[in-house]
Amino acid sequence: MNSPEPTSAPAGAGWESVPCPVCGAREAAPVLDLPHPDAPGGLSRVVQCAGCGLRRLEPRPTMAVIGKYYGGGYNAFIGRTRGAAKQARWDFLRDSGAGAPGRGAGARLLRPFTRPFADWAFDITIPLDGGKPPRVIEIGCGYGDLLMYLKSRGCEVQGVDMDPGAAAVGAQHGVPIHVGHVTDLKLPAGSFDRAVMCHSLEHVPDPREQLAELARLLRPGGVLHIAVPNGKSAGLRLEGRAWLHLSHPLHLWFFDSLTLKRLAGECGFVPRLTYTTSRHHQLGKVRERARLRGWPAALRETARLLAAHAGDPDSGDVLRLQAVRLG
Repeated sequence: MNSPEPTSAPAGAGWESVPCPVCGAREAAPVLDLPHPDAPGGLSRVVQCAGCGLRRLEPRPTMAVIGKYYGGGYNAFIGRTRGAAKQARWDFLRDSGAGAPGRGAGARLLRPFTRPFADWAFDITIPLDGGKPPRVIEIGCGYGDLLMYLKSRGCEVQGVDMDPGAAAVGAQHGVPIHVGHVTDLKLPAGSFDRAVMCHSLEHVPDPREQLAELARLLRPGGVLHIAVPNGKSAGLRLEGRAWLHLSHPLHLWFFDSLTLKRLAGECGFVPRLTYTTSRHHQLGKVRERARLRGWPAALRETARLLAAHAGDPDSGDVLRLQAVRLG
């Protein structure tokens, strides 16, 4: 995301420094300088916690001002832009990954071939082959793209997001989206079977608070699904400021598998699965690199990223976690 134009407020107003949400330490080593006209002295940084290694934005916008950096075109808020044919293909892939019943004999026969691609394409997949459709809550759901799909397959869904416009789009599709914080809902404990934070944990000011509330809302044995930018990705290391998952200054935390599992464990979950994925070679990402640095540099960078990820499977851009709620 491009940095916004300077505002009329004094530089540094509305920006803050906070301790690590995992271990509480304030000491941190600089990793990457990120100029920004509104930051104190015109500069913020990705820093690495001296206590646990979590990478975070330092300083960061406060919740009072961060909304202005999203802009009206933020992709999670604007609603579906796929045509009917593309949406049908999208839903077919989701069915393949989820094992959705009743999709036809042809679709079921193709699943051994399409499911691996679906697992790669979607950062979060909710299984639908376990009998009764699960009750699902998603925090930071935007306009509710995943929840729309799940609702169409019989799931009871609830979304939470901070953007009223996104919630209005979800409402047009029959998806309930609460505008505000999940704690405002005051739902009974054990209300859901699955909880989702798909590229939203990195946006929240207090990830520990969010995960603790999701642990309360999930039934014992319920599953938490998280996808976040990987703080130990080859992209961050090799691309620096051009890394597409920086989304400066909206992304506040850059978890790796150790820090994410530690935080989830301390909030009442047993981490069951973590792994990273990369889409370095996707044409859209290569084009974006070419826009920033030209085609020759973009192709060289893509080759370097692919080689780095091949040598280290934990260096993918996106970190995925599944964790089970303790009974």
